[in-house]
Amino acid sequence: MSTAPRITGPLQPGELAHAAVMAALCSAIAVSAVVLPFGAGLLMLGTVPMALLAYRHRLRALGAGTVAATIVAFLAVGMGGPCVVVINAYLGGLVGLLKRRGKGVPTAFAAALVAGTVFALCLTALLTVLVRLRDLIFDTVSAYTDGIGNLISVVPVIAPFGKWMRDAVALLMHHWPVFIITTSIVSITLVNMVGWWALSRMLTRLGGVPDVHQLDRVADDRPVEPVPATFRDVCFRYPDCDQDAVGPLDLTVVPGEHLAVTGANGSGKTTLMLLLSGRRPTSGTLERPGSVGLGQFGGTAVVMQHPESQVLGTRVVDDVVWGLPPGVATDVDRLLAEVGLAGLGERDTGGLSGGELQRLAVAAALAREPRLLIADEITSMVDQTGRDTVIKMLTGLTQHHDMALVHITHYDDEAKTADRVFNLTGNDDNVDMVITAPAPAANCVPGHHAGNKLLELNGVGHRYGCGTPWASTALHGIDLVIGEGDGVLIHGLNGSGKSTLAWIMAGLLAPTIGSCLLDGKPVSDQVGAVAISFQAARLQMMRSRVDLEIASAAGFDHHDDGRVQQALAAVGLDPALAGRRVDQLSGGQMRRVVLAGLLARGPRAIILDEPLAGLDVASRRGLLALLADLRRNTGLTVIVISHDFSGLEQLCPRTLHLHEGSLISAGGAL
Repeated sequence: MSTAPRITGPLQPGELAHAAVMAALCSAIAVSAVVLPFGAGLLMLGTVPMALLAYRHRLRALGAGTVAATIVAFLAVGMGGPCVVVINAYLGGLVGLLKRRGKGVPTAFAAALVAGTVFALCLTALLTVLVRLRDLIFDTVSAYTDGIGNLISVVPVIAPFGKWMRDAVALLMHHWPVFIITTSIVSITLVNMVGWWALSRMLTRLGGVPDVHQLDRVADDRPVEPVPATFRDVCFRYPDCDQDAVGPLDLTVVPGEHLAVTGANGSGKTTLMLLLSGRRPTSGTLERPGSVGLGQFGGTAVVMQHPESQVLGTRVVDDVVWGLPPGVATDVDRLLAEVGLAGLGERDTGGLSGGELQRLAVAAALAREPRLLIADEITSMVDQTGRDTVIKMLTGLTQHHDMALVHITHYDDEAKTADRVFNLTGNDDNVDMVITAPAPAANCVPGHHAGNKLLELNGVGHRYGCGTPWASTALHGIDLVIGEGDGVLIHGLNGSGKSTLAWIMAGLLAPTIGSCLLDGKPVSDQVGAVAISFQAARLQMMRSRVDLEIASAAGFDHHDDGRVQQALAAVGLDPALAGRRVDQLSGGQMRRVVLAGLLARGPRAIILDEPLAGLDVASRRGLLALLADLRRNTGLTVIVISHDFSGLEQLCPRTLHLHEGSLISAGGAL
């Protein structure tokens, strides 16, 4: 594995981004701990983001996160919030720092004693100087003690205990410095060790979950020059695997070339992307004239499938210049015009569609004037209109910029725009490319259905942020009936409300108006009866291993190897994948593992949100055939929400079109 270079100097963009996210989490927890009744128990939860920040980054990143969280918490709830943040930053930062340096319990105990002693001495000195404050505190404690003692003295049996308690408190008040120092050291040491016990286990567990798809920062003192990149018999094998993920590869990526990389799911496309962006091969040679320069000016830039994870600025113009070196100027207006976002520099990034976000990610990459740009299936989550725009933009990049473009894709029309196609499949039975199909017209009335009535939506509408200045309407006036065994395709542009409708039908979101019923009862009271597969499969996976994930989703013991293998085979996956870590799967494999767990649970209906995204032709055919058989033979109701329509005719005989939050019936009437 590569060695990350030591970071010095000001905070890097990545450190700032992590500090901002962790500060937001910590401040939210601090505000909740102060505002909610009996919310003090949340205080320890706030140590987690700060521990992660100290564990993964420099202390100055922890400092920046603490300052940001303190300001936000103070503005929200006054002085109580910053006090919670400071405690969280101290405890979480201490544990994170010690774990990062490989220290153990003795060091943690010594640090706790030192911290307790310092705090005790500071508090003693403060109370020594602020006499009136000390007297006020002591008088308050004495008053409470006298009151409790008087109550106790009413009961003759325990009356001596009341007198003893008053005498003990009076003695402690008389020798208050000893009392303050002793209790402070004991309590702070105890709190520190409890925090160490909990947080160190959490960090150890996280350390045992390798991020195999992480983009590496490689220590390389050579000038930045990522291309040409020449692969000679290159193979790569992930840790704890018994076979290579990709290779042997013989390939040269030359400057000025538009190269399309294709291949089946699991053929190694993502691994090739990692190698091009800096990961060192486990065998063979990968030669470049200089360093990779990942994220650096003039180096290598990567644009991922999910642009939301790469957009950091609140305004479009802020995101384009985020992380540029000091003194580097760029023509933001020209870049935005080139990617089709002219005039949107002041727009809020939260209001952009999926296609616009993807083009913004490309603009931010181009601002660094990369010599190598890698686009990893960037159209898989974009509607047809947005996809056409993104592909048109990518096609001319190598003519207008001194760079090589590597575009990873499953789509035939996208690959044809490249100068050269490199196929990783290595299997003559699985070399077909995905052929795009035009958007189908609505072919039925929403109220018409086959079979017995299963799902019924009556006047469903939904608004996000109700009662706030940011309220927005996602759905309105949805009337829809879906019967048992139905196959329904719902399509529409990005932002038309498809995902919101899916969440409502699955019972995960209650509509703000109208009703969504399953068998005549609110579906929100029957969560699980309607299964849903989300767009981002990785975010739906909660276990570290494939067999654990499937068993957990389906509700059976993961030691039941037969059921795990049966579930994998049902979605066209090799049963040998059962023991693999989920982070070692390709995007398409993750999607099918999620589906395997959902189907093994035996739901009444299943909603598939973009089920074909990231799947190769063979995987698509197998998945669609499986779902069609289940719908035909078991009466499973299948609802598909998709931008990709090729091959869906047999699975989904009914088609509905969602436009700006409303369903369009057959004939085009709203």
